[in-house]
Amino acid sequence: MESIRLYLGTACGKSTATFGLLMRALSTGKNVTLVFFDKREENSSEGRAMQLLASHAGETAGEKAGENEFGKLNIHYTGVNRIGTGPGGSFRLYSAPNGILPEDKTAAQEGLDFIAEALKRGDDIVIGDELLDVARVGLVEWDKVKEAFAHRKDPSVLVLTGRKAPDWLMSQATTISVTTQLKHHGRAIEGMDC
Repeated sequence: MESIRLYLGTACGKSTATFGLLMRALSTGKNVTLVFFDKREENSSEGRAMQLLASHAGETAGEKAGENEFGKLNIHYTGVNRIGTGPGGSFRLYSAPNGILPEDKTAAQEGLDFIAEALKRGDDIVIGDELLDVARVGLVEWDKVKEAFAHRKDPSVLVLTGRKAPDWLMSQATTISVTTQLKHHGRAIEGMDC
């Protein structure tokens, strides 16, 4: 049985893969929690669409009541807001001066708490978008991440994105996909890349 799915790599497509998975899950009546660790609703192109999906939670798509019920979507924009917060509105890098701010650590822990709550609740799919990178740079401790993940029980599936994952998580994962960038067009394009 699937338990942990990782979308890793330095190329585009990790979050986009989770959005596709989210759409499939909602369309089949599953309950999904999505926690963003690296962006805010106001600076992400998908924000409006996600709110629309969340507003249709539990509606019936079929002609008869109870047929093809739409799943429930919980969205939390917590964690680190690095998009557009660097010099001149650029991407604020963790290694740059003021790269990690005290409020970043507080917000990252808040996001991890949402992950733990969703796992305790038994949501079908729980997504931590960029949680792996937030933990990798020390905004939350790996021991705290392990504590949150310990609440997962079947049939909940934990989906995580980031550049890389620690060995212990790689060995626990039931599915691992890696994005490879062969070419990139340059800056992120609103509505496609961010």
